[in-house]
Amino acid sequence: MIKWAKVLSTSALGTSIAFSSITTSHAAEMKTAKAETTEHVSISQAQAKGIALQDCKGTVTSTEFKQESSVYVITIVTNNLEQRIVEVSASTGKVVKKQEVKLWTQNQVKESVSKQYKGAIQSITFNKETREYTLTVDGLTGKVIHENKKELQLMSEQKIKEGAVKQYSGYVYSLEYKEATSQYIAVILKDSTQYTVTLDAFTGKVVNTSQQAVKLLTRQDAKDLALATYVGKVRMVEYDKNAAIFTVKIIKDNTEYTITIDAVSGEITHVKQDKLQPLTENDVKVLALKHQEGKVEHIELITENSITVYVLTLVSGSKQQTLKFDAYTGQECS
Repeated sequence: MIKWAKVLSTSALGTSIAFSSITTSHAAEMKTAKAETTEHVSISQAQAKGIALQDCKGTVTSTEFKQESSVYVITIVTNNLEQRIVEVSASTGKVVKKQEVKLWTQNQVKESVSKQYKGAIQSITFNKETREYTLTVDGLTGKVIHENKKELQLMSEQKIKEGAVKQYSGYVYSLEYKEATSQYIAVILKDSTQYTVTLDAFTGKVVNTSQQAVKLLTRQDAKDLALATYVGKVRMVEYDKNAAIFTVKIIKDNTEYTITIDAVSGEITHVKQDKLQPLTENDVKVLALKHQEGKVEHIELITENSITVYVLTLVSGSKQQTLKFDAYTGQECS
């Protein structure tokens, strides 16, 4: 803390006046210098961060503005644990300088420690800080006079998903945690747009966003993909926009296949098989009589072209007709 009363009481009057004069003159010079610098600043700090991140993907850990050279100095930690220092011109927005600083390898750490300490190194573990410090610093001496330490907790995947859905009004297609940078990478689908969003794992704040158009499968595409693997009769095709998946049900012989297809990649992600019981003869007779009035003279269950069907002879007056029905779906066969 600066105690002006104490400083003045121990100074002569002339000294105090001289101090005041110098301070006023210095302030005028600083004001002029600041005005000259401001004239050349056309890029904001936020814009400079964006420019730096376009040039180097990662997380911004610090930003500093250098008045003397009118540049923003931005420190970025990449996903490969490399530190990049990027300088962006405050007047043009161009990257004027880049510097790469890599973290020490385990061998470098071993070598350095072995030179300073005698003994055998038992283990080396990389520990990323998960604490936030709020420091109160004396403006005169620069000493830390108070420290408030808070342990940070990783946000759960569910919380990250909820925040992403709320912000982008889409479906979280995938979510991956990057331990090296303490970030979540979320891929979000909204209509025909795919957003790739990088979020801070402790705060949930968006660090970086990119987007691209994607072509989703149509119902016909999903049907064709399912039939290419499981030849049979398609009973149902449904699309879940909240999960970006198609569900196709196919019946072959006495088995129903429920096939789940990723609408983005076209990959079959899950297949479920259920054994079906064939319709009874009475069920099939009811179906036949709904089709046409008459009397069922004959009915039998046969396998035809790998499909189990009921064959019925229906008599209506002097007219006789042969009908075929799928034994499991009840659909009329040609």
